[in-house]
Amino acid sequence: MRNLIAFFRRFRIFLVFLILQILALTSYFSWVQYPRTRFFNSSNGVAATLLDAQQDVTKHFSLEEENIRLQAEIEELKGKQLENYIALSEDRIKIADTILELQFDYIPAVIVNSTYTYKNNYFTLNKGASSGIARDMGVISSNGVVGIVYDVSRHYAVVKSVLTENINIPAEIVNVHAGGLLKWEGTDKDPRTITLTGISNDIPVELGWEVVTNSQSGLFPKNHPVGTIDAIEEIEGKPEWKITVKLGNDLRRLQSVFVVENIMKLEKDSLESLFIDEFIN
Repeated sequence: MRNLIAFFRRFRIFLVFLILQILALTSYFSWVQYPRTRFFNSSNGVAATLLDAQQDVTKHFSLEEENIRLQAEIEELKGKQLENYIALSEDRIKIADTILELQFDYIPAVIVNSTYTYKNNYFTLNKGASSGIARDMGVISSNGVVGIVYDVSRHYAVVKSVLTENINIPAEIVNVHAGGLLKWEGTDKDPRTITLTGISNDIPVELGWEVVTNSQSGLFPKNHPVGTIDAIEEIEGKPEWKITVKLGNDLRRLQSVFVVENIMKLEKDSLESLFIDEFIN
């Protein structure tokens, strides 16, 4: 208390001046419209600057931990999944399984904006063309499938979420190796689930079975997790199941992802297009 009293005594002249200055400015802004408008606009600018600074500080303290976690995930994806590689020689791989060539590479990114309540949903990533991201690349997390890159700028990418109509991502049920397409049926559905279509109803299917990606699209590594079967229904008039899959990701809370680069996709697509142009079209 004595320190507080001493403070006021020491700076009493300055404090009186400050109070009078505030009263004068308040009176002035109350009567004059233009300076008042400029004052509040400036205040909003200062507030926005302070908010940006606060967010930068928060990100700074969590950046090291986030980088460590992302690095661990990417090493797991690149180093532990044999599906990321193809064998250069079937005979030689039996002797040494290191005679492989990398097929998939991963670009880590952070989600800076997202939706999940619409018929067609998206994510915005904090990396773009300057980081090697291009249109039609797959996007995953360590726990599931996220979507497909729709468009890119130099520093950002917009991803068509798996919660998008006609996303049509090829997937299969692990236990029976039966393949179908993942589809999103719109805003009336739970954003934690998606529908697997195209599975014939003469194939036995059970709740809890795992659903993974296959290599048909070339956008995702084979056998990357999608989710588990949550519900099975018969479709009237169609010889197939309607299968609800509970996603391994909760897309409402997802923060970090990996953009998948299939290093050999262009080679595969170019070769297939030659056949299609000559014999099918």
